[in-house]
Amino acid sequence: MDSIALYEQKLHQTINTILGINGVLEKTHYSSAQIEILHAWLVGFFISDYEKYLSKNALPFDRQNLKITTQLVSEGMSNISVEILKQYKNFYTRYLELYQFAPDHYGIALNTQSRLGLHIEILFNRLEIGHFFILSRVVSSIKKAFYEITVIQNSWSTQNLQEKINNYYFEQNGPEYDLEEAIEQLANTTLSQLGIL
Repeated sequence: MDSIALYEQKLHQTINTILGINGVLEKTHYSSAQIEILHAWLVGFFISDYEKYLSKNALPFDRQNLKITTQLVSEGMSNISVEILKQYKNFYTRYLELYQFAPDHYGIALNTQSRLGLHIEILFNRLEIGHFFILSRVVSSIKKAFYEITVIQNSWSTQNLQEKINNYYFEQNGPEYDLEEAIEQLANTTLSQLGIL
């Protein structure tokens, strides 16, 4: 089997796996918001895994985009563009800790470092997928942790969060020194307010 045939086969398997995610997640005990979060995260996982496959087979990036888009249309997923798939991938790479909530069926096992700020369980229970998408675009781990905490403290909508980031809320209100220690103190204060500590 040549590289193009392998490409076609792997693409089809990947998209079929993505298409099958809904059925698996519906059997879990999670809320609809959490299922939506896991669905997007799992799509990101499969897209990331697929890109690793492509890079090993040295296929041009523009061909990848064209093929993925064509296959998505043929599978009835024309509403998901390559740009959206990139967003899913970015979401996955920035929130690897969500693997613990993925269905066992997928057998995902990742080594993740302890995170700064609030535990992923708190975020998973209190944030919407829109929050995660916005936060996954924040490069700095300090800023991301600060915004995660502040969203929960102030019950910000996704629109509020995006406006605050656009208006440099962290730069005006975030800690100025001992950043990691300040974030941890802020997280502990929030946990106390939520009655978790």
